[in-house]
Amino acid sequence: MGSRLVQPAWYQGERRPLGYLCQIRLAEGHRLPPRAARRAWETLGATRRWDEAPFDLTSITLDSRAARRLLEHGLPGQPRYHPIGDYRVHALATGRPLPAPQGITLGEADEAAWRELLEWREARRRRAALALAGPAEGRVLRLVARRRGRLLAGLAVLDATPWRQLVVRGYGGRLARLRPALNLMRALTGTPRLPRVGEPLRCGQVVDLVHAPGEQPAALALIRHAASRAAALGLDLLLVGHAERDPLGAWLRHSLPGRHYRTRLYAAAWSPLAAADLAALGEGDLDLELSAL
Repeated sequence: MGSRLVQPAWYQGERRPLGYLCQIRLAEGHRLPPRAARRAWETLGATRRWDEAPFDLTSITLDSRAARRLLEHGLPGQPRYHPIGDYRVHALATGRPLPAPQGITLGEADEAAWRELLEWREARRRRAALALAGPAEGRVLRLVARRRGRLLAGLAVLDATPWRQLVVRGYGGRLARLRPALNLMRALTGTPRLPRVGEPLRCGQVVDLVHAPGEQPAALALIRHAASRAAALGLDLLLVGHAERDPLGAWLRHSLPGRHYRTRLYAAAWSPLAAADLAALGEGDLDLELSAL
């Protein structure tokens, strides 16, 4: 099976539709004959429109080594997969209150503040080599950080449960034995609990995250505050995603408690001409919402 979605994006400062290849799966223990593989890729490629960006985006978790090797090597009829950067996702426990930094107030956004933040988001997307927003609906919380009334940062929490459910299917060896003890320690470490096998998890996602220049600490405090508020919304986890080379990423990697995983982002070029346009993606800013990946 395989899917190709088309979403609004900003490519080199212009609003363009962007294809996203996802759910590419092959049944375990099976191989697709070359003719069938070529036909499958041709069917996906035939959905492209003239006004779309000259490539499709996709992401593959770093520990899916076999899939990455296969797709990087290339299958018959497949677009050429060009790595453009890595993406990190942090999973935060909800419901753990943390104090705000001195001098910073955290609270819900009023309409005036939210309009200003959306203008910041639009300006950042236009500056990025590639920006991709997620769904317009599903936001259950909008938060801002201020210092003496001045706006420093803002974000929204999106409830992704309607289209993305997480269910643990099993634990291996030592982790299965240690799970009860690790869950007892989670209050001290700030890591999410390890759920029972078969238990669904409701996940919120941080979207519309933006901050004023030099105000990374305010953005970090706001993410922590969002995690503490998310439990009251019935969310088990809060997910925060960012491109590895995002300047805010270094703050998040060193300061956020919890667990994380990494994926590799690829630009899938359907023609040699499209491949020539990809150099800027490997060096420019990538502003990609987790909810769109």
